[in-house]
Amino acid sequence: MTKFSIIVPVYQAQSSLDRCIKSLLRQTLSDIEIILVDDGSTDQSPSICDHYEAEDPRIQVIHKPNEGVSAARNDGLLAARGEWVIFCDSDDWMEPYACELLCQTGTEKHVDVVLGDIHLIQKERKIYNQFFAEEFVWRSRRRLDDLVAADIYQAYCPLPPSTPSIGYGGPWNKAVRRQFLLDHEIRFDTKLGGIFDDILYTAFLYANASGVAYVQRPVYNYVLNPSSVTRSYRPDTLAVNHRIFQAFSSFIHSHAPNKRWEQAYQAMVIRRLEESLRLYFFHPSNEMPRSTRLALLRKTIRTKPYFTALRTVEKRKLTSSQRKMVSLLRLHWMGGLWILYQLKVILKKI
Repeated sequence: MTKFSIIVPVYQAQSSLDRCIKSLLRQTLSDIEIILVDDGSTDQSPSICDHYEAEDPRIQVIHKPNEGVSAARNDGLLAARGEWVIFCDSDDWMEPYACELLCQTGTEKHVDVVLGDIHLIQKERKIYNQFFAEEFVWRSRRRLDDLVAADIYQAYCPLPPSTPSIGYGGPWNKAVRRQFLLDHEIRFDTKLGGIFDDILYTAFLYANASGVAYVQRPVYNYVLNPSSVTRSYRPDTLAVNHRIFQAFSSFIHSHAPNKRWEQAYQAMVIRRLEESLRLYFFHPSNEMPRSTRLALLRKTIRTKPYFTALRTVEKRKLTSSQRKMVSLLRLHWMGGLWILYQLKVILKKI
């Protein structure tokens, strides 16, 4: 059996795909397979994939109609044959020792999941992103449940690092035993459209794992993309939120009937509400009159789960901007929130 399967969803990635694939071919662990899932790209990505497949027998290419990143990752999982599985986005790249380090740690520690740190790539800057204050191997249900809470909302991290991190739910720094994924039927939820599907995937990992190990060493380079799907105007934001809340409510109901992740979930709802202001309600591309947008916002916060989260969330766990938003919305001061948001935009430009 191959030691490691690396699954790469590829869509319109011609400018970065070479760098990504070359980083995988440079892995110090040679017993790997690289599965490139071309998700209906219309640029040069398919031919780049085919070129590398012809050059190296460890590379397998899947060409498929465009269905989104979640479906592409799932198709890669179906084709995978390695003992361990990890994902790599086509605009990012892995450190050369990543697979060897994660595989060796997972085998020695007898765990289902191994994760490492990452670098954030911001233009020419490489920023070390540390997830936990110290290395660990956790097997107790209480500790693994703590990881689920941190995944849902990172302020619930049980061992927070000295510098705040991002990307707790990312699948690209986590090596997972493939048999474990098969046994628990863990896949990416295609209904979420590539938003929070990775966080839900990670939640299922931690909730079902018998052991998780963390190594304090960067294994992955994550390129910060200001035009990503999580940053652009989304007229369907409220529908997206509804699907996210349904999926996480179902997960929590099935894995935590005692509601042990309820507070983390409420904080996640507040996070999505804040993002909804940026991506929808207050976005300059939204052509609805200001009065209509504020009326819709007022109506939205009177529905669940927003209504419940605004009243029960642990404010001390929120960011400062989220705390201000909660305070204003509790008072139903929509106009004040609008003014504060516009000031924030102006200050950013300055």
